[in-house]
This record gives sequence, C-alpha cells and structure tokens, in this order.
Amino acid sequence: MTVRPRTLVLSLLAILLLVIVMASLPFLSDPDYAKKLILSQVEQQIGRKIEVGQAHLDIIPKIRLELSQVVIRDLDPSRVFFRAKRMDLVLRMTPLWRLQVVGKRLKVEEPQVELRRDRAGHWNFLSGAGGEVGSTQAEGNPLSLLLHIRETTVTNGEITVVDEFRQDGMRSLQVRTLDAIMSTGSKGLLVDVRLSATIPATLGVSSLSLVGKVTQADRSVRVAPDSPAGNVPGVQFEGAAEALNVDLRQVADFFGPRPASEHMSGSANLVGRVRLAPGVVGYDMVLSDMTANVQRMSLKGQASLSGLMTAQPTFSLTFSSSPVDLGELLDRLPAGWLHPQLRTVVTEREIEGTIEVVTATVSGTTTPEPRVSATGEFRVHQGHALIGLDRIPAQNVSGTVIVEPDRIRVTDLTGRYGSMRVSGGTAAVSLTKPGPALDLELSGDMAAADLIARLARIVRLKRFANVLAELREVQGDALLTYRMAGPLDSPDGLSFIGGEFVARDVSFRTPLVPERVVGLKGRVLVSPERWEFDKLAGRMGQSQFEVQGIVTAGAESTFRGLTVQLRAEAAHLVRMLPEGTVSSTALQGTIGATVSLSGLTNAPQFKAVMELKDTELTVPGVMRKPVGTPASLQVEGNLSRDSLFSADRIELTIPPVRLSGKGSVRLGKKFGVDATFVSGPIDLAKLPPGIESGGIKAGTLEVSLDVKGKQRDWKTWQINGWVAITDGQITTQDLGHTVKDLYVRLKLVRNGADLKRLAFRIKDNDLRLSGSIRNWHETPAITLKAESSKLDFDLLIPKGGRSPLRDFLETLASTSRLVATVGIDRGVYQQFTFTEVSCRVNIRDGVMDVDRLNGQSDGGRLAGRLVVRLPREKPAEAEVSVRIDGVPFLKLSQLMSEKHLVSGELSATATVQGHGRHPRGVLPTLNGKVELLIKQGRVQKGTIVPKIVMLLNLPMLLQGKIDLARDGMPFDKMAGTFSLKDGVLFSENMVVDSPVIKITGAGSYDLTNDQLDVIYAASPLGAYSQLLKSIPLFGKLFAGERKGIDTALFAVKGSLEGPKVTYLPLKSFATGLTGLAQLAVDVLKNTILLPKELIAPADERAPEPATDQAPPSLVKENAPPSVETDHVAPPPQVDQVPQPTAPSSP
Repeated sequence: MTVRPRTLVLSLLAILLLVIVMASLPFLSDPDYAKKLILSQVEQQIGRKIEVGQAHLDIIPKIRLELSQVVIRDLDPSRVFFRAKRMDLVLRMTPLWRLQVVGKRLKVEEPQVELRRDRAGHWNFLSGAGGEVGSTQAEGNPLSLLLHIRETTVTNGEITVVDEFRQDGMRSLQVRTLDAIMSTGSKGLLVDVRLSATIPATLGVSSLSLVGKVTQADRSVRVAPDSPAGNVPGVQFEGAAEALNVDLRQVADFFGPRPASEHMSGSANLVGRVRLAPGVVGYDMVLSDMTANVQRMSLKGQASLSGLMTAQPTFSLTFSSSPVDLGELLDRLPAGWLHPQLRTVVTEREIEGTIEVVTATVSGTTTPEPRVSATGEFRVHQGHALIGLDRIPAQNVSGTVIVEPDRIRVTDLTGRYGSMRVSGGTAAVSLTKPGPALDLELSGDMAAADLIARLARIVRLKRFANVLAELREVQGDALLTYRMAGPLDSPDGLSFIGGEFVARDVSFRTPLVPERVVGLKGRVLVSPERWEFDKLAGRMGQSQFEVQGIVTAGAESTFRGLTVQLRAEAAHLVRMLPEGTVSSTALQGTIGATVSLSGLTNAPQFKAVMELKDTELTVPGVMRKPVGTPASLQVEGNLSRDSLFSADRIELTIPPVRLSGKGSVRLGKKFGVDATFVSGPIDLAKLPPGIESGGIKAGTLEVSLDVKGKQRDWKTWQINGWVAITDGQITTQDLGHTVKDLYVRLKLVRNGADLKRLAFRIKDNDLRLSGSIRNWHETPAITLKAESSKLDFDLLIPKGGRSPLRDFLETLASTSRLVATVGIDRGVYQQFTFTEVSCRVNIRDGVMDVDRLNGQSDGGRLAGRLVVRLPREKPAEAEVSVRIDGVPFLKLSQLMSEKHLVSGELSATATVQGHGRHPRGVLPTLNGKVELLIKQGRVQKGTIVPKIVMLLNLPMLLQGKIDLARDGMPFDKMAGTFSLKDGVLFSENMVVDSPVIKITGAGSYDLTNDQLDVIYAASPLGAYSQLLKSIPLFGKLFAGERKGIDTALFAVKGSLEGPKVTYLPLKSFATGLTGLAQLAVDVLKNTILLPKELIAPADERAPEPATDQAPPSLVKENAPPSVETDHVAPPPQVDQVPQPTAPSSP
C-alpha cells in the first residue's frame, strides 16, 4: 500500500500538535499554577524571594510572563535587592513540559539594583545567607538568571553600589539611565552585552558605555583564600569600554582611601578594552589599550584590578602620557600613589619642569591604609631644582627619570647646574628611612674660575683649599664629572664625594710662582679622601711642568707616587727660591727636574733629580759649567712636620767629578741651614770641555765644608771646613799669563777664613800670601801678608780698558776692609831693578791707600805714597807723592822715547793728583808740583837742547875740543821746579848748567794738547866762553836791568817730540825784556852771577872787555833761524788716574 508523503507529514504535525496541547493543558486549565511554577523556579535560580505586584501569563502565540512592580528582597529581608517597574519574560516551551522554567527573552523596564557589601565584607548578590554554603535559602545567584536567557533588554535602569566594609567610612556610587542588551548563544556559553549609563557627579554627568561578551568561565571563584570554590559564578567578560567626563575626585573617593587628596580634581575621558575573569581570589579586571584624557594630559596604557569582591583587592596601572607640567601631574595623582617624602622634596627643592610619562606603573591595595608603589620612566624637559646645601640652581634640566619603589633614578641629564653646562649625568634619590637621600653625578663643562671657587669651598685638604682660594685671574674652562651625595632633609645637605676634572687651556696667577701659569691641561680625580693627578701639565713662561700621582686625605693625608716633572727656565726657579738664596747669575738656561714625593703630606719623603745639561752653572770666581756639558743633581730626604728639610743625600755629578753632601734646611720664618759637603780629590785637568773652574785648568781640588746659617742670605751663613788646591794651573785671557804651581790651603772658620798659604808662580815670578778674613757676612776684615822673591811690576799694570783687577779693587774697596803688608826681595819693571821693596796697603770705604812705599834701585832710593778713590763703575781719583834720591836717569829717559836719552843721577820730589771724570781723560785734571834735579850727566838725545846747540853751531865750533855728536853735551846739573794746573805744566826756573853753555828757560807745556810754549836763554861760559862769544847769535842786552850779558834767546813751540825752535834777535828787545823772555834771562843771570857774587862781589871785580862780535872765522854767514826735529811720543799715561785726597809728602 502506498502512502503519500504529504499525508505522512500532516499526520506527524497533527500528532505533534496533540502532544503540545496535552502538555499545555495544565497551564491552560490553571494559569495561577503556571505563574506559581514559573516564579518558584525563578526564585530558586536567583536565591531570592520575588514580590510581584501584578502577573499576566500569555500562552498563545508564545508563553510570555509579564510582571509589574517586581521586588526582589536582599538576604536581609528589610532591604530591597532589585526593583523593576515592569518585566516581560518569554519562556521556552519545551522545558516547561518538564516543568522547568527557561527564559528566552527578558525585558526589564526601569530596574533599580542595590549592590551592597556589608561590614563583614560579603556582597549581597552572593548565594546563601551571609555567604555561607548550605544556607536554607534558595541557592543560586540573583544575576545568574541572565546567563540562561537568550536575550535580555534593560531600559532606564539604575544601580547603586554601597560599600560598608571600608574602615574609613561607607561610600556609595550611583549608575543611572542604564540601558543594556544582552544576547545569549544557543548553549548559554556566550552573552553579547551592550550597555550605556550615566553617573551623576559634581562636575556634571559622567557617561559610561560597555560593549562585549560574557562567557561562562571554566571554574567558579573564591571570594576569600580559605573559602571553597563555587561562591561566585565563574563568568568572564571581554569587550570595549568608554567613560567620558569621569569625575576623578568621585572615583578616588569611592575606590581609594579617605580622605581623598586635595590635589585630586578634574575630569577624565577613558577609552579601552576591558576583560573580567576569575582570578586566584575573586575576579580580575584588565583594562587594556587604554586612552585617557585628563584635561591637558593625555594618557595611554593599561590597568588591572585583582581580587574584586574580596576584602583586599589590588590594582595596577601602567600608562604613558603626553608632556605635562610636573605640578599638574602631582595634582592629578592620588597622594597614596607617591612616596610621602617625594612631595616634600619637590616643594623644598623647588623642583619644576615638564614631565612626559614614557611608561609608569602604579600598583597597590584599596584598603584604608593603602600600600601603593609607583614605578616608571619619565622624561623631563625645562626642569628646575635647588641642589645641595648652597641650594645651587639647576636650570633647563632635561633627562629621563626612572621611578622605583624606594628610589628615583635619573639618566641622560642635560642642562645647567649653577655655572656648569651639563651634557650628561645621572642621579638617584633614595626614599628609604630615615629620609630622602640624593646621589648625583653630572658631566659637562664650566668656566675654570667657577670650578676652582667651588672646589676651594668643598675640598677637605686645607692646604689644597688654601692654594685654590689664592688663585687669581683664572681663565679657561674644564670638562668635569661631578658627584655629590647626602640626605636632602639634613642641615648638612649634600656633600661632595668625588669628581673628574679635565682642564682645557686654563691659566691663572698664584703666589707660589712669579710667572702666570698658562696652557694647563690634564685630568684630576677628586674625592673627599684623595686627589689623583693624571698628566696635569702646563707652562710658566718658557718653563713646562707635569704632575702625576695621588694625594690622599683622612686623619693624615699622604703622597702616593706623586711625581712632578719640570723643564724650566733657571731664572724662574731662582725667583721661586727664598730671596738671596741663589744669585740670579748662578743658574741660567734650562733645567730638567723630576721630583717624587711620598709619605705624609706634612712630613713627606722626597727624591729630586735635576738634569743640568742645558743649564749654565756659575759660582763667581770658583767655577762655570756651560750649556751642553752633562751634569746632574740628586737630592733625597724628607720634610718634617716642623718644616725641617733634611737631605740624606745630595750629589752633584759632572762626570767624572762627583760632589756629595747631606744636610738640613728649616723653612718658614725661623729659617736655618745645616749641611755638609765633601768632594774628595778632583782632578781638574779631567773636567769636561767647557768647564771653567775659576780659570784653574789643572791641579787637584779638595773641598770639605760644614755650613750652618739662620738667615736666607747665604753670605751670613757660618761655613767651616777646608778648600785645598795642589799643583794648580790658571790660564785666563784676563791675566794674559799662566799661573803655575798654585798651592792653596784655605781654612773656613764660621764667618771668616784663615788663609794658611796661597802660593803660585807666573813665569819666573813668585808670590806667597797668608792671612785671615773675619766678619765676611757684614763688612769683611781682611789681613794679608804678601811676599815675593821676584816680581815683575808690569804684571800689575792694567792693559787696555777696565781690567779684572780694577773690578776686584772696586768691589773690595766698597764692601771690605783690607790691611796688607807687602815685601818684595827683587822687583823689576822693564829696565829698572828694585830691591827691598815694601809697602802697606789699606783698602776701605772706597779708598785704596798704598803708603810706606820704599825701595832701592841701582844704588838710589825711592819712597812714596799712592791714594786712589775707587767708586763702583765710576772714574777714579788719585794722588801720588814720590821722592827719588840717587837713581840713574838714563833708564828713565829710555822709557820715554828713542829721541830722548839723558844720563845722570836723578833726585826728585813730586806730588800729583787727578781724576778720570773729564771727557778728554786724565791729563786735563792733573794738578801738583814737581821738583827735578839731575846731576853730572850728558844730553845724548833730545828734541830741545840738541836743537839749540845746533842753532848755535856748537859742534862745529868745538870740533877737536869736545865731540858733542858722539858723547853728548855734558852738564853739571839739570834742574827745575814745575807746577801742574789743569793739565798744564809751568816752570820759571828750568836750568841746564853745562861746562859748555848755560841754558835757562821759562814757559809751559800743555799735556793735553801736547803744546810747548817756552823761552830759552843761552849764554857761553867756562873754558869755551871766549870762543863761543864769537857766535853771531850771542849779544849783549843794552836796555833794561838785564843788560851786559852775552845772551841768545830761543822760542820753543809745538809738540814735545817735534817742537819748533826759533832764534829771537836781540834787537827785538831794544826796549827791554818782558814775559817769559825776562824770566828766562833772570834765571840765566842768577845762574851765571850768583856763584861769582858768592866768591867775589861785583864791585870788586874788574869789568870784562866788551866783545860784541866773534872772530869772523867762527861766524857762519847764513845761520838758520829755527830747527825742527821728528815727533816723539809723550811719556806713557796712567790709566784714568783719579783725584785723591792730598797725602803728606814723603
């Protein structure tokens, strides 16, 4: 039989309809039963009693229960948990057949829900009375019904959250105008939620929207760590949330501790993703992709809240922000989020600036005493703060701030710290007990003047601080790394703990050195406990230095490997030493030195090595080391606390010579020196080329000295010891001769010396000296005894200009007092030989007085005195007195010129004085008197008398009787008295008394201009008188008082060596003689007549026949009127003889 498909389908539908009708008969026949059944199961599911004002059930076309004035009581029946104006519930048919109520759609109008946590910490929407499992009340969660309804719509709802659990007071929050749509999947595992609401606030209405999905979690949730699972339904939510115009103070008051910070104000807009899921205890909520705008600040990040619905929920907020003013940021953050000391530091140190939150995390609890920690990274721009005890401003600060729970770190710091330009730096603020502390490190650069002023205030080493404080005219700059640390709330404030300073072309002046220090470069590491110098180098004039090493501080500061290398101009070093210690001429050139210091700074040990190759070392009159000769000086010792400089080893090496010593010097106001020097035998011939040892080229030198003194001037020191020279040889250009066989034994005694013996030879001359020197530190008193068996006086006469002897005598006369006795067995000077020469020499007060000068020469005697005034570096004055008896004149005339040769026995007295201040020399200043007598001699050569003889033609007339050309003209005496005035020699009684002719003269000789102006009168006498009277040039004077004498007059003019001799005719004196002619004739008359008057008076003698003419055979027809001879140089002059005080005649 064939059944049609359509008939089959219709049959099945009819059967199905019948079944449905039969299942629905109880609901159709008894609606009250159906309402009770539905409400009973709903109460069982939500665990609460439901009160309904009115209920209406519709079966067709769908089962729909409409309720009005619905009230759900709280666990405490006196309170209402839920209230709604109207609820419309559409049920699913199939579960009803099994008498199970399953909602399909639910619409709630104007619901009001009160979520409350009591004082015991239990939420009112949890199942069971008091939240206990096994309560007699219906089990379930009042909100769990929503998870079983496919679609729920809420309109114009209101939620009030009341929290009585917080110890700081009850708080509440209202959510109004709540509209929500929730759609559940077919299996009830996924609920789509769309929610919007408003929250009334002081600043206006805050809006809230939420879109997401609610799913059933894999497990239920504990509300306390010790409670079993199942108290809270295991659901989770994930979606997007948006909150606009959120009142920050309202949120802080509800979620945070009370009272809320007064800085917490304003509103915020928040957008992000929300995820709610069961946690270890309670629920965990995460807000991700969060964007919040709080007035001018924009935040991004995420937040989390753990332990929701538990007694101690915790939260965590991680965010970043746009740049915002630091003050505004602190105002926005709750007080509990920041360390309590942080705000104090910000206020007291006037910390300001713009903050950009790179990332920050705030975590903590919401208990009445919240434990909150904030960490994060912030960028600071245009920052400002006051740093240190001096509150030095830090300005334009930029950097990265890293906040940790108990400290704040700052990196990449830039800006200005006082006068320092900060290019990098770090800082760390510790926020632990007992108070905030800062550890700061800055790198940058600053002006050297500011750096030195700051270091002078903070350095613990007083000596360094004083040196830094005395620096003046500081220029340049320095790179530095500056470290400070200390409590911020302590009166002592920050303290300097170290730094690294790199000087860049720094210059300054300091009282320690005379020159300005320039070009200072190098690195200095400074800490409270040490200073480390790393190649700190600079210049002082042409001098260079470099410092390397460490100086430590502490209870006793020390030097650790401190080395100073110096290459300096010797003049600079001399100026640095105490005045008068070393002469400026003792050291010249460049000195290389290395000084090493170790031990305590107030009692250091030192080692100094000075390289003197490029140094000229001069000890006046002792030695000279030229530049280029290798030499070194090493000094090792220590400096005691009482400024006693002790040298255990002093060694001067000039290969192969080595001079060693030791001693001590007390520095400071009570200066003192105590030293010993020993040389050992030094072979002077082996000294390096160029070394000048006082002109001593050979010999053996030994020195042993013990030096003591209490003043800085070395001339005042007491020196004991010996200086010995054996077999010495001196060769100097100044002496012009070689000194041989030099033997010196000098004993130094305190402030004087005993010259035991000084002996030497020059050619075949010898000299021996002995004596003593006393009081040489003030005005040396020198006593000497000089002896010689033979001495050439020419060695003592200066040659050329100023001589070393002249300089020595000037110095000696101005600084010392000398008394010397001189004895010479045999002395020579050119042709002269002197014996038994002795004198006494006194030098003092700028005057040299040589008196008691006595001697013998060729049977004659000499005596005299010489006084010379010797001002320093000025012309001298001199006065000499001489007496000569019986000395042959021939040798003296040979000294004058080849044109002068006169023999005879000389007797003379002379006193002459002069000085060297005249621009033309000494001659114009000569003044004095000379008396001259030469007896029994001959004029063999001359420039005046021989010419007169030639004019008178005496050689021809006397031929055969006397040979004047060969033997010269004999004379009984040649005499005269001469006066000197301003270099002009005058005489009125020059006489040549010869057996042949009498010659007298009167006139002058200008020594300066070498000009003679003399009138000579000649008259024939003696055995040849009658013969000579025939000479036509002789005649008698017929006029005046001097008539009747056969006389010839001659005028002599011109130079001494080449004078012009002119005959003066007698007729030119017809009226009588005057002037020089009269003087000359008077002298002639006295010379001729005085002897006759003494024998026979004039009135007793018969008159002589007048013979006016000589025999014709003896007269030359053409006698020349004048005769000239060659020029001969004048007598030698004394080198600048000054005008002395007038001595007594010898």
